Amino acid sequence: MAKHIGEEQRRAIWRALEDGSDAKTVAKKVGNNWLTCRREQKRVIKAGVQALLAGSAGGAGAPEAPPVAPAAERREIRDAAYWQRQARTLKRELADAEHVAEELAGVRGQSVTVPDWLLSAPGEGERPAGAASAIGRSVVGLFLSDIHAGEVIKSEETLGINAYDLEICARRLRRYFEAAVTIAPRWAVDTRCVGAYLALGGDLISGDIHEELVRTNALTAHEQVEFVVGHIAAGIRLVADAFGAVHVASVPGNHGRTTLKSTAKLYSQLSYDTLVASILAGLFKADARVTFQYGAAPDQVTPIFGRSVFLTHGDKLGTGGGQGFAGPLLPIVRGTKKVAAQQASIGRHADLILHGHYHHSANPGNVLSNGSVPGYSEYAGAIRAAVEPPAQWVFLMHSRWGLRERMPIMLEDPKPPELPRIRVPAGFARQ
Repeated sequence: MAKHIGEEQRRAIWRALEDGSDAKTVAKKVGNNWLTCRREQKRVIKAGVQALLAGSAGGAGAPEAPPVAPAAERREIRDAAYWQRQARTLKRELADAEHVAEELAGVRGQSVTVPDWLLSAPGEGERPAGAASAIGRSVVGLFLSDIHAGEVIKSEETLGINAYDLEICARRLRRYFEAAVTIAPRWAVDTRCVGAYLALGGDLISGDIHEELVRTNALTAHEQVEFVVGHIAAGIRLVADAFGAVHVASVPGNHGRTTLKSTAKLYSQLSYDTLVASILAGLFKADARVTFQYGAAPDQVTPIFGRSVFLTHGDKLGTGGGQGFAGPLLPIVRGTKKVAAQQASIGRHADLILHGHYHHSANPGNVLSNGSVPGYSEYAGAIRAAVEPPAQWVFLMHSRWGLRERMPIMLEDPKPPELPRIRVPAGFARQ
């Protein structure tokens, strides 16, 4: 045995190591050098405490611990310190990488579950195998909001301008999804399209928030949920078949609320729109191509190629309704500026803001303001709003250029203008 440590000391170290203590703790406990305790710890790990105690009980016949060369012991200490430095360096690099990724995505401090094909940084995967030059990647964007499923708009109450019911709603939704899978691939022909992003911007159902809606809706709120789930699910399948993958982000709107008045607390949890997203997520649980993003917040932020897409319904932009001849555009611009300033104050940058609510299709700056599926209604007539056709946005996000293509999909064919009514002088024949 080594001369610098006695048998009783050795056995005391073994017993102290039996409870799982580290070498430094044992060294303090038994009053010995920690390097000696660590050497004995290795013996314990290799042979076991009981085997060592049993072997040492034989006295002179007990196995003797092999001597450790001083040079080998110093090399071991050096190697351990080296790997500790490496571990610290890697931890710092990982923390730096996570911070950069959060800053690029604009979602620092927010829990987001999105698929990897949306999170890849700009530049990654730009050059496919065998390609002579790099090509960009793309994600097709579909922005669907303000469906107001179940609402009934009567033609006679709008002077024949528009009508809306369950059959028209189903037809317009089908037209929207079919147009998206037809038009978007043309935009993405010079890119590698990795999937589609479907933003559900709230007001998916008409709801029971006003007494007049309770009286005139074609369905109850629960039936409206069932109706719209079926048609959105069919659209998601169509998009998944066309683009291979779909990420669905959903936020609640004011028409989907279950409370008499709009609330600040539990706004999303008390919304039929959130229920729609939850049911859809359950329907596609077994389909790995489809992922969902929704939660307790009234807004959702989705990173796409290192840029952040901020989705909100629009009733909480912090501004009121339209203003005079300018209509809703001024409050839309003011409200989205407030959103951008708010997010910037906490280190997030909204590269693209999507909102609905105003039933007004517009693209001021980095904002896509959505139209509606019902179109012109009795309420629009009551406030003398401009007549807008039913429309919903489709767009393309490019890995290099960001928002590259966009188009409001018209959900009805335009009506040919009537012949002008003019007075024709007597004797002139109509050609």
